[in-house]
Amino acid sequence: MNRHERRKQKTLAHKAQHYIAQGYTRAWCDPSRASREEPFVWVFDRDGPTAETSGKRNAPVNLFKEPEMYTITPANDPQGRDLSLEHALSKIESDFCTVRRDFIEPKCPLGERERAVLLAFVTSSQFRTPGYREHMRTQWQPVLDSGRQLEEWMRTATPEQKVHMARGSLGSSVRKGGITIDQVQAIVDKPLQTTLASHVHALVPLLQKMTHMTILCTTRTPGFITSDDPVVWFDPESPKRQPMFQGPALMYETTEITLPISPTRMMFLSRQDLNWPEYLDLDARDLNDRALNDLNHRTCRYAREKVVVSRNEFRPIWAEDGEPPADAWGPPDADQGNAA
Repeated sequence: MNRHERRKQKTLAHKAQHYIAQGYTRAWCDPSRASREEPFVWVFDRDGPTAETSGKRNAPVNLFKEPEMYTITPANDPQGRDLSLEHALSKIESDFCTVRRDFIEPKCPLGERERAVLLAFVTSSQFRTPGYREHMRTQWQPVLDSGRQLEEWMRTATPEQKVHMARGSLGSSVRKGGITIDQVQAIVDKPLQTTLASHVHALVPLLQKMTHMTILCTTRTPGFITSDDPVVWFDPESPKRQPMFQGPALMYETTEITLPISPTRMMFLSRQDLNWPEYLDLDARDLNDRALNDLNHRTCRYAREKVVVSRNEFRPIWAEDGEPPADAWGPPDADQGNAA
């Protein structure tokens, strides 16, 4: 291989980057496939199959990826490719798959390291998705627009106006090390490259302080499903609060965080002291599949576009729209008698 070929190979390496780790998704490969077939999962639209969009078989390597999604372009090399973030995510994925195989599937006790690995995977899975990327852009674009408007105003402002502005809150913020307009532009342009690592670093210690972690277990078919946005924060009490306080947050005791780990395992985090064992046999307490369907419904409705199942099976109950409780906040709906 000559120098040109080596450079070309290096340029193409890790170009397609998975926002849902393919090692994670492999756990949903259909176990009933023929031995000669390549491993595949079943992918459905989050609203369920139709005559036009039935479930499709797909290999995990071909799912949930974008080119250069985590690649960092060095400031001094516009043609360069810094893959440090991609490699860090791959290490988190590898550690998680080892813990899943060696501890979670055989129901071995989780030590401090294994729990840290699991929580690192949970947080990175939450923040590495296209949905999170667009959320960050939505949050920071107004800040950028305001900053650019201020820059334009400063070009025509009188010296007296500039002095007055410098004495205000903006000048104070800058002197205290506030964020620059170029940094805001970088967040809008590349949200994952600029914020993912810091968000994971900040959230893992907070999740470690949550009161309760349980691995829910089932042997039923098709078991737990997963999706293109598998980490779900859910608060059953949120509809009872005023709209601006309805988002799930760690400040609320009733917030629950779930991540399907495999068709037979799901991580369940809660701030409440539930007095559950580390591994909870869901089948023994869920004789009619109600809890299993509720959890899969949660995964399905919080999916961005697609859900993944280990069999060619999609239950309509997973895609049903939920109804707010009778005591939800706000005036009653004219038709349903519930909160609007």
